[in-house]
Amino acid sequence: MRINTVRLRKTVGWLGTLLSLIVVALIGYIPSSISATYYTNACVPFMIILGWASGLLICYKGYEFIDDILLTCTGIAGFGICLFPCAVSDSEQMVGTFLIDKWTSNTIHCVCAFIFFGLLAYNSIFLFTKSDGEITKKKKARNTIFIVCGIGMIASFAILLLPYFHIQVWLMETIALFFFGISFLTKA
Repeated sequence: MRINTVRLRKTVGWLGTLLSLIVVALIGYIPSSISATYYTNACVPFMIILGWASGLLICYKGYEFIDDILLTCTGIAGFGICLFPCAVSDSEQMVGTFLIDKWTSNTIHCVCAFIFFGLLAYNSIFLFTKSDGEITKKKKARNTIFIVCGIGMIASFAILLLPYFHIQVWLMETIALFFFGISFLTKA
């Protein structure tokens, strides 16, 4: 069976781009973070969308072995985000699939999120910009988009350095997911 990689990249791109908007539409307000929707009625769609995108990243066959390794690690980190929920003030002490302490789960969740976004940015900047042959005008334009998207994902973390405001993490995640989605849609 042959997997259509263009369709796969488009699906991953759209899932990333729309995740935060889908979550907001389902719960009716902007949460403190996309991951905080684990504790709302949007838990199942959040888990399905992120889990599906993570599975697709693992299944994605890159041009080189390093592509496969990095995207598999990215997908595993995405599953980690799902399996280990972030801590919210009113959450139970034991959370997640493995019913572990919420602060331990939160630490694993944050490490997985950092790895997830970091590898996506690396992929966009360094792997999507590779070329086998002559770099055409179209490839140069796409490379510019990939680099802007990768830098945008990294730069979105600067929002966390601002004084705290309610949707700070959600905004950072939304911007990073938007750039991630655009990068994958451009690759498609």
